[in-house]
Amino acid sequence: MRGRSLGVWGISDFPPPPATADEVVGATDQSSTLTQNVKTATALDENLETKVTLSFPGQREAEPADVVFVLDKSGASAQTDIFKQAKAFLEEINQKAKADGLNIKVGVVLFNKVGNIQQPLTDVVTGYDDILTAMNSSVRHGTNMDAGLLAAKSILDKDTAVKAENKHVILISDGATYLYCKGGDFTKPYTRSFGSVEGGRNMMGGIWEWQSREYHTNNAWKKFSDGSNFIFSQAKESSEKLGQYLDYYRDQYENSEKNWAQYDYEYTDDAANNGTTNPIPVDVTAPCNIDVAFWSTDDTFQSMVNAGYDMNVYYKNEADFDGSYFLKYLTRKSNNGKLDTDFAEIKAKLVDKIAAGSTVEDTIGANFDFVNDPAKISLTANGEKLLPEKIDATTYGFDKKNDGTYRFTLKYQAGENEKLVLTLNEAAAPSRPVVLEYSELLVNKPTEPGTHTLKVNESAVLHPIDGNGVAGEAYEFPVPTVDYTVAKPDPAPQPGATDKPSDNGTTTNKPGAKTALAKTGDEAFAIGMGCLLVAGASACVIATALKRRRN
Repeated sequence: MRGRSLGVWGISDFPPPPATADEVVGATDQSSTLTQNVKTATALDENLETKVTLSFPGQREAEPADVVFVLDKSGASAQTDIFKQAKAFLEEINQKAKADGLNIKVGVVLFNKVGNIQQPLTDVVTGYDDILTAMNSSVRHGTNMDAGLLAAKSILDKDTAVKAENKHVILISDGATYLYCKGGDFTKPYTRSFGSVEGGRNMMGGIWEWQSREYHTNNAWKKFSDGSNFIFSQAKESSEKLGQYLDYYRDQYENSEKNWAQYDYEYTDDAANNGTTNPIPVDVTAPCNIDVAFWSTDDTFQSMVNAGYDMNVYYKNEADFDGSYFLKYLTRKSNNGKLDTDFAEIKAKLVDKIAAGSTVEDTIGANFDFVNDPAKISLTANGEKLLPEKIDATTYGFDKKNDGTYRFTLKYQAGENEKLVLTLNEAAAPSRPVVLEYSELLVNKPTEPGTHTLKVNESAVLHPIDGNGVAGEAYEFPVPTVDYTVAKPDPAPQPGATDKPSDNGTTTNKPGAKTALAKTGDEAFAIGMGCLLVAGASACVIATALKRRRN
């Protein structure tokens, strides 16, 4: 610690002090929330000390979040188990958002042959019933996962107030998709069909369309690296094979001279029942509808991954088509090819944004010293004021637990890089903020006359860690200032100035001017003696005249 001097220089009239910790806590009880991180400092007292108050987290620093459910409601996916978990998760985040003052919005997209925005982004507290109703609703006919994801992306893209990493997608599907979209339009589905194949059945652009190609062509025309036939039923055995397979047929679709893209048609109710009037020729190089649907869905999914959105995929199947391999393929760049099984991780991301392990690092700087006195240190958490317990010369603990640890610790580091580090061992939220109070002493006092505005610290930064132990973006607190005034000295007398006659002919003595009485030396002596002689002679003349008159 640097040296301390308590000598008082001229201190200005201070402005009204900012809100105290008690005022901050009083304004952030369970009925209200802290809107943003706060750091304030009182005016310097007679000892040149200021009380610093640091309060967090605000809603801004806890960060608003969006959640969009993308639900396969084609009729084949399960309405129990994973959906039951999803609704329980919704209830949990509703309760946490209500209790902790969190800003969480939830939207619901249902997909069948198109993407249906059943509920736009809605506050999970005030709009809970509407969100739940949307989740419980149902649509039928067709499966277009691409459309569902496009619809979700459209509403997330529009919410520019929320950071990309705080936008969460929950996709629940059986993975059986065979329709697709063009140009990002999630309201219009497309498909393709081989039509009525001799010896087979007209699939009319449905989920089993690939069988027409595989059952009526030479399956050994091309091989995977493991020697297996280059066909759909082999491709789905691994993500690597499926990737090679889709890459090949995408190239055929986009670049083949045969113009396979011309066989797309809009999937209407009539087309679903009667098929297409322009079927694809049965050819091993001809992409079927499920091929196009898979890579279209994957393109949309990966665009959301690349945008920074948190993509969560849940699988539950009640159909006879196992689409889990495709869902695992989707997550290869976002979740290491694994599907989600519960909602614990995403819940922690949403409701525990500033959890145990989060820290605040406060660098004090050169102008002030931390007053290392426990009587001048306090911490308030969830409205409860906690006094410090000294652990060692530079460390304090607040509220010791049964296991010997503390809810919070404050570490002081002296020296040129003087700073405080507050560590949280529990989660904090806007409706139950942490308020740290401590004092600083002014040690680097200005000497130039005038009023000086001084920063009480160099920086204060919140380093959040969420409930999953993942570090979030750092947030800086405002830097408060105090005023310190150095008084101007009294002016010194100015030598060499002379008297100047006033307008009425008299002499005015101005400050610092020399006067006749202040003169010294021979000249002054001679003048004085002359005046005495003249006065003496006059007296003699007057006395002689009086004597003669008497005579």
